[in-house]
Amino acid sequence: MSDLIDQVASNPLGRIAYRTLRPLVHLTRRLSHPGLPNNRQITKVAYRGRQFRLQHRRWNKSDLLAIDQCFRDLQYELPTGAHGALVEKVYSGILASGRQPLIVDCGANLGASVTWFSARYPEAHIVGIEPAPDNFDFLTHNCAGLDVDLRQAGIAPKAGRAWLHDTGDSAMGYRITSCPDKIAVDLVTMDDLLATKPASRYAPFLLKIDIEGAERDLFTGNEAVFNSFPLIIIEPHDWMFPGELSSLDFFRFHAAAGREFSMKRENVVSIAAQSGR
Repeated sequence: MSDLIDQVASNPLGRIAYRTLRPLVHLTRRLSHPGLPNNRQITKVAYRGRQFRLQHRRWNKSDLLAIDQCFRDLQYELPTGAHGALVEKVYSGILASGRQPLIVDCGANLGASVTWFSARYPEAHIVGIEPAPDNFDFLTHNCAGLDVDLRQAGIAPKAGRAWLHDTGDSAMGYRITSCPDKIAVDLVTMDDLLATKPASRYAPFLLKIDIEGAERDLFTGNEAVFNSFPLIIIEPHDWMFPGELSSLDFFRFHAAAGREFSMKRENVVSIAAQSGR
C-alpha cells in the first residue's frame, strides 16, 4: 500500500488527488475501526484454527515483514522430520507430567511471534520480552487474552540497567547499548526469569532469541539455564555486525552442551540431545 501511495504522489495530479481523498480515507478507517489511530492498521492472520487481528504501524514495512515471516513463511515451524517428532514428544511429555510447557520469546517485537507460538503450542505459557516502549505497546495489545507474561525489558547475562538505541532503520532494529543518552531499559537474566516460574508448574520447552546482536553477551552467563530448554531458536546477527563475532558464544555453548543442529532460512535451531531419549 505504501508503494502505491508513493506512486500516486509522485506526480502533481496524483498529489492533488491524494490530498483530496485523504479525509475520506481517514473517515472510512475510523468507521471501520473506532478508536484506532490513523497511523495504525490491523492485519488479520490465522494459523491452526486460531485467528488474530494484529495492530501495527501503518505502512511500516518492518512490521509487515515480522507478521509475514511468522504467519506466511512459518519461520518458527521448525525443526521438521525426525527432529520435529522428537520436539513433539518432549512437548507431549511435559503436558503428561501435569505441567505447562514454557516458551520464552526474547525480542517479542509487536507480538507476531508470541501469537504464532500460542497457536502452534496452545497449552504453553509464554513469556514475551521486549525492551522498546513502542513495540511493547503493540505487544501488549496484540497478546491481550492469551496465556502470556509480558516483560518490558532486555535479556542479558547480568541484571541491571542499560540503554536502548534506535538505529532508525526500522522497529526491528533496536539495540541495547551502554550509552546513557538513549532510552533507559531494565535488564533481566534468564535465571531470574525462570525463578518466577516454579518447576512444579512449568517446564522449559522453547527459547526464541532475536535480539539484534545482543546474543554476543547473552551466552556468557549461566549456560545451564539455557541448556534446560530442549529447543532453542536463534537468529544470529553476524551478517549485521561483521567482525563483532556476535554468535560465537552461542555456538560455543551449543557445541559444549552436545546439542544437535538444524536451521531454516535465517534461524538456527539448537536441540538438546536428551530430547531423543
